[in-house]
Amino acid sequence: MACRLNREVVREARDRGSYLLILRLPKKVSREIGKLGEVVFKEGYYIYVGSARKNLSGRIQRHKRLQKKLFWHIDYLRAIAEFHAALPVRTEDRLECEIAHAVKGIADWEVPRFGSSDCSCNSHLFGMLKDPLQSVAFISLLTYFGADRLIGE
Repeated sequence: MACRLNREVVREARDRGSYLLILRLPKKVSREIGKLGEVVFKEGYYIYVGSARKNLSGRIQRHKRLQKKLFWHIDYLRAIAEFHAALPVRTEDRLECEIAHAVKGIADWEVPRFGSSDCSCNSHLFGMLKDPLQSVAFISLLTYFGADRLIGE
């Protein structure tokens, strides 16, 4: 068991996987978001679930910067929202949609079609009134995807 778990940890430690980007909007804002058109964002915290098949650290660093070409839906929101946290889930597995589904289950709302144009999910952007980092449900979700799912395999 320990040997198999060690192999899993090494396999999962590569710089690829999924991530949760947490942004904060101090007030309601309406913005044009690429092909989505006009989107109204409520005041609160936004959790975006993304992935990077390589250079996960670089992708997260890009999301922290304000100065960049607007390419993904999240770039448009990041231009108007405060960076709060970025949480990587290093893995070989494609967990982005599974994580998005789990976040949807604890979120206060979702932004339809946001960040999910390449999958069948309704959204990859979710909102919460309160800081998700202070939410037991959110921390449990992070713990599961970060390590607990490996133990259960």
